[in-house]
Amino acid sequence: MSWIRIALVFVGSMIGAGFASGKEAWQFFGVFGDFGLFGIAVSVATYAFLGYINTYIAHRLKSADIGRIICPSPNKAAQALVGAVMCGFLLVAYVAMLAAGGALAQSSFGLPSQAGSFIYMLLAVFTAIGGFETVASRVGRIAPVLVAATLVMGLYILGQDAALIGTGPRLPASRFASHWMFAAVAYVGYNMTAAVPVLGQCALRARSFQETRRGVFLASFLLGLCSLILYYVTRTDPGLSALQELPMLAFVQKYFPTLKNGYVLFLLAAIFSAAATCFYGFTAKLGPVAYRKSIIWIVGAAGYGLSLYGFSNFVANVYPLVGAVSLFFFGLEILHYFRLKRSDVAGDRG
Repeated sequence: MSWIRIALVFVGSMIGAGFASGKEAWQFFGVFGDFGLFGIAVSVATYAFLGYINTYIAHRLKSADIGRIICPSPNKAAQALVGAVMCGFLLVAYVAMLAAGGALAQSSFGLPSQAGSFIYMLLAVFTAIGGFETVASRVGRIAPVLVAATLVMGLYILGQDAALIGTGPRLPASRFASHWMFAAVAYVGYNMTAAVPVLGQCALRARSFQETRRGVFLASFLLGLCSLILYYVTRTDPGLSALQELPMLAFVQKYFPTLKNGYVLFLLAAIFSAAATCFYGFTAKLGPVAYRKSIIWIVGAAGYGLSLYGFSNFVANVYPLVGAVSLFFFGLEILHYFRLKRSDVAGDRG
């Protein structure tokens, strides 16, 4: 894999419905006013750092197993436990994407939200069953469209109403992410969960570790740039950003309604990209177990049932909570990285 393809797969795994719709940009950055800019800077640095150590560990161990990458202990039971918990986080993200698909189907096409969520469940399950190559191929093709659409639509809206930025009322942040610094780190912690197994596979398939590193840094820059544009857009109308499940869709409807259907397609692609990536992470951890496809279908269907909780509720309440808990596990990954580095340095000296 080239560094550009790695960057696109990384970006594609991050830009889900919450990101592309502007809901995450508002919830984790916009609500904090000017401090949200510091939050975006922190998120970019955290993306780059965690992405780098993720690929370093995978390259060093020659493994994309999520438990082995994160757990600093060689104990197989500990690795299995860590892997199981992280898979639980991946399933939460998968469920959230199904909820987003339902919300989009209802608001755009008048379909029952349950129908939209069900369609996404089918798409995610079939893609994940196809394995990493299927996921990387589809996500890698979608990512450039996601980035381009985010930048073009966002810059157009800012060209119309940039003077309104910061003029609206200050609205409360989520009770689970009430400080800009914690919100930024929890935001990355939540989203990076989906990237761990994907980046691990990228590291194993890269031409060299340098290629992987370049891909990670390019992806971090692109994610930060998109976050910045969405942050400013959501701040032009705080009331709309807070109330709408998919704020950018509402902005598009407001400024150029003829392009609404095109933006709906963009959001549909973003939801698919994130749902497939998250669900793939779970299936990768399963390995070649007996009745593998049956287990995948059962878990996929169970996720569909949980998705009826609603997308806005996930972003406001579940995302920050899971992101906060995931920070403990990324702390373990950081410890693992430094242990491996220390071992490598000692080996070089010897």
